[in-house]
Amino acid sequence: MLDETLGIEGCKRLSPWMREIAVQASLEMPYRRAARFLSAMTLGTIDLRNMTLWQEVQEAGKELAKEAEEKKALLFEYGVIPEGKLKASSLNIEADEVYVKGRNGKRHAIKIGIGYEAKRETGKDRRELIERRVVSGIRGSDSFWEELVAELCEYWKLWEVDELYLGGDGARWIKEGCDYFPKAVYRLDPYHLRRTLLEGLGHDEEGLSGVLEALKEEDLEKLNQALLGAERRAKGAKKKRIAAVRKYLNNNWEGICHSKAGARLGAIEGQVFHHVARRMKRHGAGWSEKGADHLARLLAKKANGELSKVLKAKWETKPDVIKRLVGEKKPFINADVLTGAKDHGEWLRVTMPVLYGSAQSAPWVKYVMRFLVEELPRIA
Repeated sequence: MLDETLGIEGCKRLSPWMREIAVQASLEMPYRRAARFLSAMTLGTIDLRNMTLWQEVQEAGKELAKEAEEKKALLFEYGVIPEGKLKASSLNIEADEVYVKGRNGKRHAIKIGIGYEAKRETGKDRRELIERRVVSGIRGSDSFWEELVAELCEYWKLWEVDELYLGGDGARWIKEGCDYFPKAVYRLDPYHLRRTLLEGLGHDEEGLSGVLEALKEEDLEKLNQALLGAERRAKGAKKKRIAAVRKYLNNNWEGICHSKAGARLGAIEGQVFHHVARRMKRHGAGWSEKGADHLARLLAKKANGELSKVLKAKWETKPDVIKRLVGEKKPFINADVLTGAKDHGEWLRVTMPVLYGSAQSAPWVKYVMRFLVEELPRIA
């Protein structure tokens, strides 16, 4: 009766708060390890099976997939254009895909796209992306681009962007993204350009020097002459690699030339690793297609700083029932509560000397008791 009155959904083993913690732990480590971690950190109070964590992740990811489909339908089927929150004169969009191991020897391609305004120096050889948005999931290219457009439209006023650059590794499906962003100029990811050159010409100094000079001058004829010369000098498998380099550079020549038109891109590789590969390409991990899709969507929300908001339950209380049970009597409210002059978490601290005693550095104090002391006043 109490759960129903407070709007807490029935037949749920985990409370909304516990569900949030369980899913967050599952995004950091394998389900089995997350279950052991939660049990250890709560001294056995929380004893969950790894399948329980898996089910919570799947349920939350399924909700995100449904939400993405609804956003996409509103924009592309009904023509409802979001207002957008931010204005930007320039916008960078990059995309890539990472393959994770599936079941029965299959592999699943998880696509990831990012949008950001610029890069900002944060230290020596360190940069961060300004106003970064991440979208990820297992989708066909058309569906993926529609989801990315719908997400970015909700965040930026895309129709007011003057310059828009789309970066990738040269894959055809990434170039197709220009059809969804009319102002977009395709640019080849410098990371993949360097890797291709080193793999094909790494031991041919003459050929590599000629190619680099041609790229600097943006001279396609000179580029092909240098590569043909390197190909004639090579033998066997190396000759085939150089031929593949020539084909790759010719197919992406326009994107190579455009790469000098503005600030360098090349952020997608790091984003793929930090937001998807680090969790999902672990040794021994195997995924179903839906399981991988749902987890990737949650990882994207985590990257956007929206995971807690997504996981919080929508409690629908019943004020009429509460009023009938409590009556017209108004609860006593101290003036300090209204003014905020009193620290109402103080009673928790002064009655828990363990937080400041000899055991204050123990894991169960640092990561469990201190967390509860800080969070209980907030959620009470």
